[in-house]
Amino acid sequence: MSETSAQWRRTWGLMWPVMLANLSMPLLGLVDTAVLGHLDDSIYLAGVALGASLMAFVFWGFNFLAMGLSGFTSQAYGARNSRRIRTQLLQYSLVATALICLVLLSHRWLIEAGLTFMAASEAATAEARIYLQIRAWGIPAQIFNTMLLGFFIGMQNTRVSLYTVSLAQMVNLVLDVVLVYGFGMTTDGIALGTVISEYLALALVLFMLRRSLTRLAPGLYRRRLLKISAYRAIFTVSFSLFLRTFVLLMGFAWFNRLSAQLGDTVLAANAILLVFLTLISNTLDGSAAAAEAQVGMAVGKREPAVLASVLWTTGWAAMALIAVLAGLFAGLGGYIIQGLTSQADLVDTAMSYRFWVVLLPLCGGIAFWLDGVFIGARRTQDMRNGVLAGFLVFWLAGYGLGDTNHGLWGAFLLLFLTRSVWMLWVYWRRVLPMARQ
Repeated sequence: MSETSAQWRRTWGLMWPVMLANLSMPLLGLVDTAVLGHLDDSIYLAGVALGASLMAFVFWGFNFLAMGLSGFTSQAYGARNSRRIRTQLLQYSLVATALICLVLLSHRWLIEAGLTFMAASEAATAEARIYLQIRAWGIPAQIFNTMLLGFFIGMQNTRVSLYTVSLAQMVNLVLDVVLVYGFGMTTDGIALGTVISEYLALALVLFMLRRSLTRLAPGLYRRRLLKISAYRAIFTVSFSLFLRTFVLLMGFAWFNRLSAQLGDTVLAANAILLVFLTLISNTLDGSAAAAEAQVGMAVGKREPAVLASVLWTTGWAAMALIAVLAGLFAGLGGYIIQGLTSQADLVDTAMSYRFWVVLLPLCGGIAFWLDGVFIGARRTQDMRNGVLAGFLVFWLAGYGLGDTNHGLWGAFLLLFLTRSVWMLWVYWRRVLPMARQ
């Protein structure tokens, strides 16, 4: 077998578990949307859309822990340094625990601040508050799940995400139907089902972690656990990733805020259309995870030829996925919308803006792949700068175009297009030369 064929097999072997796991993640949004979309009143769907967009600040806002730990772990794995792997995992766990305590202590204030910012209708805000107050109890499981799956990606083991995420989504699917249709719950049932599924997923992740750690040589750099200076690299990388993720989430929150000002029907319809964006990000995360793990290992081993091969295979894999997603949305997007809701006004409204989601993978797909490349290469500041530029363009364009939903979607796409162009420029100037040395 040629080295090129072997590289394609390694890339595909890392991609497919993440893709399958992530394709089950949108199932949560699809089921939530479908269950609530078939109730008599669209206010439940609007409320959950608001609450979920704010809850995303926890899920994605603390994703910097997973991305940072993945980059450090993959490079330590490439250098075959088990003590560093164990030490960094424990350091990140301590940081995660401190952040969880901080969020739980201030969660009521954060909920009210977020709802005030969204400025939605009184009815939608009330439903969102119910949703968020229940989801807050799942924050510890959510943060540790996200962080530990990043550790497994760094260890070149992406199948753990397939097992755990699939379990959580299947449990959540069943609970959504049972709690809403069996017990007559609405927003509270959706939130409770999600919390239960998150803790079941954490139990499985911890079981897999224990098995993985037994295969590593024992030992820790104990002094690093107590020295503040030993956390400097973690905080440097984490701050850039946190700021990048926070600003990106602010873009989504700004989009939902402008949607809410156009009415509850538009807000609910845009919530349906954003499911397509979830499908895009979670599908392309397969190529990003493959790049993230392999780029970090190639850098850790200091092998430019391997790095060049990884960039080639993961890049072409991302291009293929982008083309498939755009074609799928163009051909079947209408059927997906009709499957998510039976309310005629929501179907008609969402269909009016469907062509924008066809453009989403074409405008933003490159950036999703390059996220993985930059994490593996530990170029997190460049990731941050790309999102800052994209958000600034969207924020400015939103003022001029946000008075109509077509204008809002046009401005929203500029966020992804700007980010992709910026990251491609950095990739060409700073990452490719690393593979030519």
